[in-house]
Amino acid sequence: MVQIEHSKQGAVGQDGASSRRVFDDITVVIPTVGRPILRKCLQSVISGKVLPARIVIVDQGDNPAVADWVDDIKGVGLDVFHLRSTERSPASARNRGIEQVQTPFMATIDDDCMAEDDWLEKLELHLQKDPETIVTGRVLLAGNRLLSTSATLPRIASDTPRLTRVPSIRHPFQLSAANMGISLRIAQRIGKFDEALFTAEDIDWGHRALHAGIPIRYAPEVTVHHYHWRDETQTVSNYRAYAEGLGAFYGKYLRRGEWSMALRIALSLFRGARSVFYGVINKDHNRRVRGLANVIWLLPGVVSGFLNLGRHRER
Repeated sequence: MVQIEHSKQGAVGQDGASSRRVFDDITVVIPTVGRPILRKCLQSVISGKVLPARIVIVDQGDNPAVADWVDDIKGVGLDVFHLRSTERSPASARNRGIEQVQTPFMATIDDDCMAEDDWLEKLELHLQKDPETIVTGRVLLAGNRLLSTSATLPRIASDTPRLTRVPSIRHPFQLSAANMGISLRIAQRIGKFDEALFTAEDIDWGHRALHAGIPIRYAPEVTVHHYHWRDETQTVSNYRAYAEGLGAFYGKYLRRGEWSMALRIALSLFRGARSVFYGVINKDHNRRVRGLANVIWLLPGVVSGFLNLGRHRER
């Protein structure tokens, strides 16, 4: 059972009554493959200071327990739509979720992330103030395993706010779909996530947004915690998937004549080699493995993206 916890703003009772506010202008979209960690993600969302009008869960897995968790939430009066999908990619899950949004705004969070109790409240406030801007927030490490790829990216773990208006060669990671808010109208203007990219789909989406003149605001007070559940073997595979996906993103735009991607490739390879070097010197196994994945798998990803070979390695 999903347990409904109390908050300072009140609690959702078993009879469905709530003393917390419900923001009727925002939907929370959660892609999942049905991992048990989804239960904690759902708990964090429904335990927040405010509640969304609706939760859309795009379920690309086959775990029957997900339906039970959804029923638990429905049982206390929250509107939850459980969409089962036979597809299997973050991009397709995000697209199917966006298609179900009927509110002016939406928030996205990954199934292995836990939202802080004021996450939705602060995210919606930013969207109300500036509905023409994408809002992304901080993704911090949780759990006791090795560091995850996303949690070690300084652009989405910094405590310094920023507003980005143009693509950056040095910093392609301008947003994380694991912690993002956007108006439905702006999302539809950007278009669908590229389902040919199994990873880096949010990097690609943010790149397209900036090219369309849509700013991205990084608001560190909008915080989620990424729970790193993978063991060492899974982590190595995940680093490979991210390196290939990033390379495919670069290759896609090289094919379209965006030659600045060549500089990005060189910079990514340099950073990978530097991570290997300092990982060895400082006996930092995680940094060495992450850097090695970039050195080995970035260029195969570039070739795949340049040749438009389609879907890339699962994470």
